[in-house]
Amino acid sequence: MYEGLFLIDNTHASMEWDNVVKHIHDILQKNGAEILKTEKWGEKKLAYKIKGHKRGTYLLIHFNAKSGAITAIKRDFQLSDYIIRSLIVKDDKIEEVSQIGVIEPIPGRNTGVTPEIKDAELLEKTDMAINVTGEV
Repeated sequence: MYEGLFLIDNTHASMEWDNVVKHIHDILQKNGAEILKTEKWGEKKLAYKIKGHKRGTYLLIHFNAKSGAITAIKRDFQLSDYIIRSLIVKDDKIEEVSQIGVIEPIPGRNTGVTPEIKDAELLEKTDMAINVTGEV
């Protein structure tokens, strides 16, 4: 399972959004990917210019694909006129959580509890102690 985040040219996104999404889906399907979820994140001002663009529209897509197809998919996205930048990452966490459901803590473990260390214990465990005057 993979997650693709796409920064799309704002002029294309505002005028022909459906064509842009179809273009991205076509690239994925051409390379054997199965699209699971598509989510528009909206238009944002960029922190700095990317390929001359000050604004862009983000699109998030979750998809399944063979690991060998990812190189071809990335190359096709780099050649696209619609896409300013793309990021594809392997997404094992979402698949595990969706299969398991709610993750429960392991019995016998106190998660989130920090053990108390008394000052005397800390001094015993250190090799050197600094006295109040700062001498070692």
